Amino acid sequence: MSRPLPALASFIVALVFLLQPVTSCEDSKADSPSLALASADQLYRAGKFAEAETGYRALLKAEPKLVPAQVGMVRAMLRQQNIDESLDAVDAALAGQPDSAALLAAKGDVHFRRGEMSEAERSYLAAKRLDPREVRARLGLARLDRSFSLYHQAYDQLRSAHEIAPDDFEVQRAWMQILPRKDRLAAMEAYFAGPHPDDEAETRGWKEYLEFLRATVEKPVHACRLASNVEQTETKLEPMYASDHRMRGIGVSARLNAQNVRLLLDTGAGGIMVGRGVAEKAGLMRISSRHYAGIGDKGPQSGYTAVADSFRVGELEFRDCVIQVIEQSTVADQDGLIGADVFGAYLIDLDLPRMRLRLSPLPKRPEETVVPKALNSEGEEQAVSERKEGIADEQGLEQKAPASVPKPGPPLPRDRYIAPEMANWTKVFRFSHGMLLWTRVNDSKLMLFALDTGSFNNILSMRAARQLGKVHSEDRLRVRGLSGEVKKVYSSSRANLQFAHFEQPNSDIITLDLSTMSRQVGTEVSGLLGLQILQLLDVKLDYRDGLVDFEYDPKRVR
Repeated sequence: MSRPLPALASFIVALVFLLQPVTSCEDSKADSPSLALASADQLYRAGKFAEAETGYRALLKAEPKLVPAQVGMVRAMLRQQNIDESLDAVDAALAGQPDSAALLAAKGDVHFRRGEMSEAERSYLAAKRLDPREVRARLGLARLDRSFSLYHQAYDQLRSAHEIAPDDFEVQRAWMQILPRKDRLAAMEAYFAGPHPDDEAETRGWKEYLEFLRATVEKPVHACRLASNVEQTETKLEPMYASDHRMRGIGVSARLNAQNVRLLLDTGAGGIMVGRGVAEKAGLMRISSRHYAGIGDKGPQSGYTAVADSFRVGELEFRDCVIQVIEQSTVADQDGLIGADVFGAYLIDLDLPRMRLRLSPLPKRPEETVVPKALNSEGEEQAVSERKEGIADEQGLEQKAPASVPKPGPPLPRDRYIAPEMANWTKVFRFSHGMLLWTRVNDSKLMLFALDTGSFNNILSMRAARQLGKVHSEDRLRVRGLSGEVKKVYSSSRANLQFAHFEQPNSDIITLDLSTMSRQVGTEVSGLLGLQILQLLDVKLDYRDGLVDFEYDPKRVR
C-alpha cells in the first residue's frame, strides 16, 4: 500500500519531472550532429567506406560546413578509389572554407593518390602553417619524404604526429611499422584487436605479416649477410623465355642452398621468390603462410615465406636469407624471380646491351667508415634498422657488447646522399621495392611510371590512356603476370614516352587496368617502362638514395 509523500518532496519530484524533458530535448538536439559524425567515423574505422560516405553525406545536408564530415567524406571516397570525385569534393569544401587546415591536409591526400606530388606537398605545407598540430598534414609530409628517400625528415614528421595524436589509427598504423620487432608485434596485435580501416586484402596482408612476426620475433633477424670476402662481382645476364618461346625478360643464374636456379631479374618486384618445386628441392625451411599478388585476373596466389641457409649470385655468397615461395610449380614460367631491391645495399649496374650485371659498393657517406654488406631478402625497409643482441656496427653485423657498455637504441634513418659523381643522376620516387619516375606521354603532364624489367613491353594504364585519347581492344595480345592471364588487354596508338633525358616513340602501346597496382602502391601508377626500352640502355640503380642513371651507346646496342 503506497504512502503519500510529504508536500515538499512531492513538489521537488514534480519540478524535476517537468524540467527533465526540456533539458533532454535540448541535449538531444545538441548531440545529434555529434552522434551522426561518431556513427560515420565508426563505419570508416571498421573499413565500411561506402556506408561511411553515405553517413557523412547525410550529415552534410544538415550541416554543410561541418569540416570533420567534409574531411571524412573525402577520405571515404579516396578509400573507394574515387579519386576524381574526391578532388571535386575537397575543392568544393575549400571554396567555402579556404583556411581550413584539415581540408587542406585532405586535399594533400587526394593529390598524393593522384600522383601529383608537388601539389600534395603544397597542400600539406599550407595546412601545417595554418595549424602546426594538424596531424594528417604531418603524416602526409612523412609519406612524401619517404618517397623522396628523405628518411630522416620522414621520421621527424611521423614522430611529431605520434606525439600529437598517439591514439589516431592512421598514426598508429604508420608508427608501428618503425618499431623494433617485439614492440611492433605488440602494437599490431593491439591494432587488430579493434576496428581498423583496412580492406579485406590489406587485412589479410597485415595478418600474414603478424604470423611471420610471431614465428620470428624471438629469433635473430634473417639478415642475408655477406659470407664471402668478395665485395663486388660481375656476372652475365641471360635472356629468359616464356612457354610460348617469346622473350620474357632477363635473368641471372644463382645457387639456392645446393640447388642451381635461374631467376628473372625484376625491378618491379621485391625479394626472392621461387616455385614450390624449387623450394622443396633446395630444402627451404618454412616460416609462415603468405599470399602474393601481381598482374593478372586470378587474384592473390597462396604461398609461404621460408629461409635459405645460403644464396649465391656471381662471386657473392650470403647466409640466412628469407625466400618467398609460391604454391605454383613455376614463377612466370621460370624457377623464380629476384627483385633488384634485394641488391639495394650495392650500386647495381644492369648493362643490358652487353647483358652484364655488376654489383659494387655504394659511395660512402661522408660520415661512414664501412659499406653495408647484406641483401634485403626479408623485405625490410632500408630506412628501418634495429639492433638485437649486442651492438650493431655500420654493416648491420652484431658484435658482443661489453658488460659495462649500455646498449644504444636503433640508429636513426638517414636522408638520401647524392655523391658528387651522381649529381646528374635522376631522382626517383621510392615505394617499398618500386622505383617510379616522372614520364611524359606525348604532350601530357608528368606522370609516374614504374621501372619494370619484369615486363618486356612498355605499358600504359587505362586511366592514363583514356585521358590521352582512344583505347582499342586487343584480342590478339596475351599478357600474363604472377596472378595469371589478363583477360582484357587494350592498346593505345602513338605513345611517345619521355623520361630522364630519353625519348622513345611507340606506334602502339599495350594498355592495362593498373588500378589495383596503384591502390597497393598508394599513388597513381600511370604505366610501366619495360625491356622494350630498357634493353637499349645501361641502367644504374641506387636504391639507398633513390637515384637512377641511364646511358645509351648506339655502338653497344645489338
